[in-house]
Amino acid sequence: MANKRHGHAEDPSNDRRAILLTAGLLIILSVTMLLVMRGQLQKHYSVHTISGTSMIPTLTEKDQVLVKKNVQVQRYDIIAFSMDKEEGMFVKRVIGLPGDSMFVRNGRMVLDLGEQGDFETTNTYQLSPTVADEFQTLNKIPEDVYFVIGDHVDVSKDSRSFGFVHRKSIEGTVQFRFPAIHLAKLEY
Repeated sequence: MANKRHGHAEDPSNDRRAILLTAGLLIILSVTMLLVMRGQLQKHYSVHTISGTSMIPTLTEKDQVLVKKNVQVQRYDIIAFSMDKEEGMFVKRVIGLPGDSMFVRNGRMVLDLGEQGDFETTNTYQLSPTVADEFQTLNKIPEDVYFVIGDHVDVSKDSRSFGFVHRKSIEGTVQFRFPAIHLAKLEY
């Protein structure tokens, strides 16, 4: 017995073809949209896994961080960057900005964090001998470079040992932390 709608007989195989065609088109459209969105996300964001303890307590081993690319870097931002002759990405906190007043005496850098360059608000850092020699003649942080420190200063390899981070080496700023999930080990 044929179904009738508006006086026309419908073929059940045509309905099935229409459903399959619609489903196929929806799948193709969904996959295309996912690929476009993934490409856009990768253009503007990246994800890195933390290795090491230099950013404890803020970031811990195996945490993952979402990094927004090509953003204006500000003091105290956590940035992801690469260093020449070093493998992988570093994640550190920006302390010194281009134009900040500073001086080096006896291997220690005094960084002015105030707005006026009057050294009322300062931080002091012990530098490696190589970096101290490199910074000795400076009275300001040069343009397009940053001074970075790991939050766990006792173990961090940072600007105190490798010098300034160049703007072109900065991938972006950390926007979000995905904590590592540490599953408890069951003992029998």
